[in-house]
Amino acid sequence: MKLRSYVLLCHAAIEEYLENISLSVLSESLRNFEADGRIRDPLLSACSYYKILLSEEAQTRNPDDKAHDLLLKIFKKAISEHSTSIYGVNGIKTKDQDSILLPIGVRLFDFDRLLSQSLHTFGGVRGKFAHGFGFRTVTPRAGLESNVRNIFSLIRPLDNTLCKRHEVSFA
Repeated sequence: MKLRSYVLLCHAAIEEYLENISLSVLSESLRNFEADGRIRDPLLSACSYYKILLSEEAQTRNPDDKAHDLLLKIFKKAISEHSTSIYGVNGIKTKDQDSILLPIGVRLFDFDRLLSQSLHTFGGVRGKFAHGFGFRTVTPRAGLESNVRNIFSLIRPLDNTLCKRHEVSFA
């Protein structure tokens, strides 16, 4: 029972981290845009991913709105779409990684295949523990703990990259 709890807790923590860092990149990009007017790559990626069209948003703008106001509106809409989207994500498998990170312009499998595959595999392990009604899963505790430590060490470079994503801008 302790091992099951460990797996479920680690899985939930990793998923929450990925979701929070993704939203943080967008929020920080928006704050920077508001401060200096430079458009950040994650904001453009999110607008593209969620198919938010400037032309459609321009139709509902006020005549006295500036371009900055219109861009701010579409960026906020993209962040709102992303927030709603990740609320429905329930895992860390490859499809879930894409749902969380592709909107900010990062495909984890391309960034670090080993991390992506490790998360995918751990997501499968979590599924066995969470949905294995009545079946006893025999998994060595040391192996699972080693996998989690490995995932955490692989996440560090991703974290550094994601924390710098809001700096990628266009004048």
